[in-house]
Amino acid sequence: MTRLSSSDDNPGHPSIPLNGLRVLEAASMIAGPFCGKLLAALGAEVVKMEPPLLGDPSRRRGPFPGDIPHPERSGTFLYLNTSKKSITLNLEDTKGSLLLRQLAGQSDVLIHDFQPNRASNLGLSPVELGQANPNLVNAAMTPFGNFGPYADYAARHVNVFHAGGEGWLLPNGLALDTLPDRPPLMAGGDMGDYQAGLTAALGVLAAVFAQRSGAPGQTVDASMQEAQLSVGYMPMQRLEAEGLVEDRFSRFFRVGGVMPAQDGFVELLTLESRQWESLANMLGNPDWAAPEKFREPAKYGPEINAGIRNWSSQHTKAWLYQEGQRHGVPIAPYYTPGEVFNNPQQRERGFFTTVDHPEAGSLEYAGLPFRIGKSPAPLGRAPLLGEHNREVYRSLGYTGLDLTELAWAGVI
Repeated sequence: MTRLSSSDDNPGHPSIPLNGLRVLEAASMIAGPFCGKLLAALGAEVVKMEPPLLGDPSRRRGPFPGDIPHPERSGTFLYLNTSKKSITLNLEDTKGSLLLRQLAGQSDVLIHDFQPNRASNLGLSPVELGQANPNLVNAAMTPFGNFGPYADYAARHVNVFHAGGEGWLLPNGLALDTLPDRPPLMAGGDMGDYQAGLTAALGVLAAVFAQRSGAPGQTVDASMQEAQLSVGYMPMQRLEAEGLVEDRFSRFFRVGGVMPAQDGFVELLTLESRQWESLANMLGNPDWAAPEKFREPAKYGPEINAGIRNWSSQHTKAWLYQEGQRHGVPIAPYYTPGEVFNNPQQRERGFFTTVDHPEAGSLEYAGLPFRIGKSPAPLGRAPLLGEHNREVYRSLGYTGLDLTELAWAGVI
């Protein structure tokens, strides 16, 4: 099979598991690009196909340095597209469809995030791509999967997250105690989209493993809703086993949860009898935390929590954490972004990596949350829009004049 050219190939390098794997990415925003990012971090050559002129919509989503929007300085895009190449391609154009098939013929994996009907119209269906390359792994990341009554529904993170059921159980802890009538919430930070990207990457790796063992290309049908369901299944298990429709109140910690500190918040989770006793000792055994009251959390929980909050607010996060460790009480501090960024544990492990970018400058990026071998995986910068058009399209046999004509026609 003819391969796309790459100056970064290092055949056989033991610390680059996916070395030699060629991936096409036709996805935008978070879930699909995060899947591609993980594969790139493991050594795959990921070629990101972006719409001409504007590119991936995440280029227009901040944060931006100095709050000045710029398509090459989006924190969202820069993080999600490290170590990739960028080409521009209009998938709705007839010539663009031809280029797509040619690119698919040179690739091992294609990732896209279009619903089935839309994917078919763009030439991204398993049948069409299979004709171009029978060995291609076709990974479709869609809100509700490739079949079923919702298959062609469009959805954003808020829809998919709540379709997974987790929002019904939020807010919890201190937020619920303070605002019990607050409506259901979506988790912040696009957690559902990142979970979907991680889950799809696992499916792709399984299909690639089979592919490298001689199996033909397979379709990876990655439902973003089901990715969320897979990590939030316990309420459904309780419904099946106990007939209980869990809500934020049934999940609520009667004693414990989020507690204020002098300099922020901590999480207190006490589950076992010995931990209740240790907590009471840590508090100085006040009457409001007597053992018999701990044994009736439904009755005395509000009183105990009020006392704990008054006590915890007089101490720092570090002191509460250290005293909790000393007494065997599970207390953990909530770190601010600044505290996480400067945490000595991550600094010692080299989790943050400095990457230079011609437009965004020199910034530190989060690396992989695991290592293969002794050194962290190398992290390359995110590409400029269409930066690799000449390199990639010339590998298909197109000349400089051809590329100029394709650009003028709006194909690339």
